[in-house]
Amino acid sequence: MSGTLALFQSGLGRTLAGAETCPIDPDSPGFRFTLSVRRSWCEGRAIMAARTVMTVLSDEERARLVSEYVDAGGGLAWFLAAESERLLAFLARRLPEPSHALTLCRMAQAMALAKAGAESFVPMRRTGRGRMVDRGPHASLVWFHADPAQVLAALRGAPLPPVGRPQEAVLFAPGLPGLFRVATRAEAALWERLPEADEGEQIAKLLAEGVVACMAA
Repeated sequence: MSGTLALFQSGLGRTLAGAETCPIDPDSPGFRFTLSVRRSWCEGRAIMAARTVMTVLSDEERARLVSEYVDAGGGLAWFLAAESERLLAFLARRLPEPSHALTLCRMAQAMALAKAGAESFVPMRRTGRGRMVDRGPHASLVWFHADPAQVLAALRGAPLPPVGRPQEAVLFAPGLPGLFRVATRAEAALWERLPEADEGEQIAKLLAEGVVACMAA
């Protein structure tokens, strides 16, 4: 009996994931209720996994994107960090560019990448002028299309500012205090040019922060 019950439960679980024929009547009230509870749980987990981005979306856009994500099998990762990584990648391909929601999505991705790199980060020293450097493996640069303070204030209920031209760039890297800082115009321009040769003290600073890394010979 226990083996039969286990097989039934296993089959029901696979059915809920859309894997095979339902072992019970799919139109029964009990099964429909189970489906609705499961979907509600998946949607709630998705919202938690990208709460920062979800906060600045309209109710309609948030519902649409979450529904699409769950329809594609989202909301079932064992760990919230894994769910967040998957959902942010999903959103990054669908959010308008430019938009404050996309900026916050990229910021969340950049912070997660820098945090992962910080666990084993060792500052790199210059090995000689002329050596080619490229973007660090755990570094990112994110442009804000308004004053970052105003964009972040929207997370606390303030109105979002209009989306304008790229206004301020923020660097994320494993060697930075707090994992991020505002980039200078020169640094933002350098980031766009990379890879290039190490020609100046600016590179030495960025190497130590993990923003750039020496390319393999």
